[in-house]
Amino acid sequence: MKIKVSFAVAIYNVAPYIEECIRSLYEQTLEDIEIILVDDCTPDDSIDIALRVLEEYPNRKSQVRVLRHEKNKGISETKKDGILAAAGEYVIIVDGDDWVDRRMAELMYAKALEADADIVICDYCLVNGDKRITKTIVPDGVIGNGENVRRDMINRRVPPFHVLKLIRRSIYEDNDVVWPQKNYGEDGVFCTVTSYYAKRIAHVAEPLYYYRYHTTSISHKKMTEETCLRNYKDSIFHNEQSWKFLEDKGVREQFKRGDIIYKIRIKNRLLPIVGKCKYRRLWWNTYPEVNKVILFGCDCYKPTYKEWVWVFAIMTGLFTWQKKRLCSKRFLPSNEWI
Repeated sequence: MKIKVSFAVAIYNVAPYIEECIRSLYEQTLEDIEIILVDDCTPDDSIDIALRVLEEYPNRKSQVRVLRHEKNKGISETKKDGILAAAGEYVIIVDGDDWVDRRMAELMYAKALEADADIVICDYCLVNGDKRITKTIVPDGVIGNGENVRRDMINRRVPPFHVLKLIRRSIYEDNDVVWPQKNYGEDGVFCTVTSYYAKRIAHVAEPLYYYRYHTTSISHKKMTEETCLRNYKDSIFHNEQSWKFLEDKGVREQFKRGDIIYKIRIKNRLLPIVGKCKYRRLWWNTYPEVNKVILFGCDCYKPTYKEWVWVFAIMTGLFTWQKKRLCSKRFLPSNEWI
């Protein structure tokens, strides 16, 4: 059997959610798939649950593989190992606390064939308790061929989410791939590298991925000083890794907007603790060349009113006593993924 799509599932401490995730994969309408469960030394019974549920799907047993780490490696290495183990023509990364539409592989693979695409992106549904909000990361008119792919993806007109994407496996195998090494902000590296090598990208305008918002995930856990600083440092590391890759390819100057956007994103990692003077100074001194751009704009970036108010409050110290207001939806920067 030719494997058309490989699902690589990162599993760590997701016992409350893994059954919904894994059923959505076992019940895929596309038959020619494989499902790789990457156990990053999970301390709970997530893997046992996944294998127990598999007993209800005997037709999928031969299509499921389990990779077990001898020690905890973190999300970047877990994704990498899942990708390298894949045998499918295309690969989809899934977080173990999310789930997907049962038609995901079928619809995205069909789109890939139709468009001869190296990457296919779908819309998604943000799930927070009983609330579900459908979202797209693909603004109208940004998906195209050739140089447009690099322009739109690396310049961050399309946010760098590694999930939501069907990616041709040969991109990883046939090219000089830079792999992220830290556990936060790794998607920026994955998406910069894959976008650079992609010749054609397509979009399925349906929410085929269900992204679960919960406070125990690495992206949404309580923002203590330690957590914020760790995420901030990991993001800087991955940012430098991405732009070093582009510099080595001789194309860094083509993506000034992406450079600015990503640096703003990194500064934003300090927002939950920027009320303290020392972290406000750290915010100011991190990529100081973009401070003026955030306030006044440049030829490739125009700040919104929300962003101007937000930066002005940080610079003047108003953030300390208006923190709740400035962190409200009304005053968040317009780029939600930042």
